[in-house]
Order: sequence, then structure tokens, then C-alpha cells
Amino acid sequence: MLGGCDIFYRSYVGDFHWLALSLLSVKKYAHGFSKVHIAIPSNDIGLMPKCDGEIHLIQPEHSDGYMDQQITKLHADQFCNAEYVLHMDSDCILTKDVSPLDLFLDGKPVLLREKCQSPWMHYSAIDLGWYDEYEYMRRLPICYPRWMYKKFRDFILQTHGMSVGKYICSRNGHEFSEFNNFGQWAYKYYQDAFTWLEPREFPAFCKQYRSWDGLDDQKRLEIEGILAS
Repeated sequence: MLGGCDIFYRSYVGDFHWLALSLLSVKKYAHGFSKVHIAIPSNDIGLMPKCDGEIHLIQPEHSDGYMDQQITKLHADQFCNAEYVLHMDSDCILTKDVSPLDLFLDGKPVLLREKCQSPWMHYSAIDLGWYDEYEYMRRLPICYPRWMYKKFRDFILQTHGMSVGKYICSRNGHEFSEFNNFGQWAYKYYQDAFTWLEPREFPAFCKQYRSWDGLDDQKRLEIEGILAS
């Protein structure tokens, strides 16, 4: 991997307690990555925990933070400089040693897809223009080549006549899934850029929690155990 791989987070003040633990797991288990980048709303900088990553301040485009963080992730290439971008969420804890090469197979990043029933497929059909029986956001961390983000944004612009940010702002409720759309689009147009597997065919390197469920004492003890092992 000549151009390296950056780790990218999009976080906010409500998830900073999760983020601090996630970054500890990166410090312990992530090896050989180029840099950690963390994008946060500019108003949240005063409460940002100390970390070794590069902080990027953003001005939100969407009043709903859940939707706005998807806009930021689809612009990860504008924050990162490495050839590949590895997405981590604040509530994801690495559980074992991992390097960029562990996430590649046959010289390509592994992208997971799985045939299943999911409401995201119906939303993606609206966003992209075709229906796919597979879901593409099966597990984090997830890795994309940096050159691909702009091509996807250009596709949304050409398809809907507006930027990806404005398009996401036009969607109802939470009817948009950035990585389902990105993955489905990549499978159609840039299939050769990835090694495609099902989740059962590839090891997991982190445990995904749900920040919306809160960080109680039991979860914190579990995470502390992961970090201490």
C-alpha cells in the first residue's frame, strides 16, 4: 500500500465519551496507519477530549446531526491525505491488532455485502436509481480509496442536480444511508476496486456499540477489559 491509509472519525460532543475510548483502542491495536483525523462541529471544540489525531472543525449543513455526519463522511477525502480512508465511528472499539494490510485481500480493500431484508435498500433505490438486494454497511471499520469519494459526489450531482449535502438535506427523516449508497454504487461502477465478501467470510476487528443506547457501567467495564487484554 504505497499511499498509506488514514483513520477518519466524524464525532460530536454527545459522543465524546465514546470517542475517547475508541481512540484508546486505536492507540492500542491499530498499527501502520498514516494518521487519525477527527471532524467535529466547530461549536464542540471546547469539550473535545485530548487526542493524538488531527482535529477538523466543520460547519454543519443539516440541523439533524445524524444526517449531517453522513454528509461529512462522504467528504472524507477533503480531510485525509492518504491513498485510502478507514472509517471508524465513536462507538466502535477495536478488539485486536489490525494494520491496513489486514483489511486488504488480493491487493484490494475488502468491502462486505450481504443479501438480506432491510429498509435501506428501498431508500438506496431512490437515491441511486436501481434496486439492489444486498446491503453494504455490514460492519465497521470500512475502507475506501480516497479517489472514489469525489466520483460518488459527482454521481449524486449529475443524478439529482444538487450536491450530496443538499441532496441529503432534502431527504425525509433518516431515509439515507451513506455507506449503503456508497457501497452499492461502487459495486455497480467500480467493482474491481474491491474484494467483495460476506461478513461470515472475513474476521471482525472491532466491536460496534450503539451510542444512542448510552454508555453504562457494564459497557464501560467491558470496554476497559478489551483495552486491558
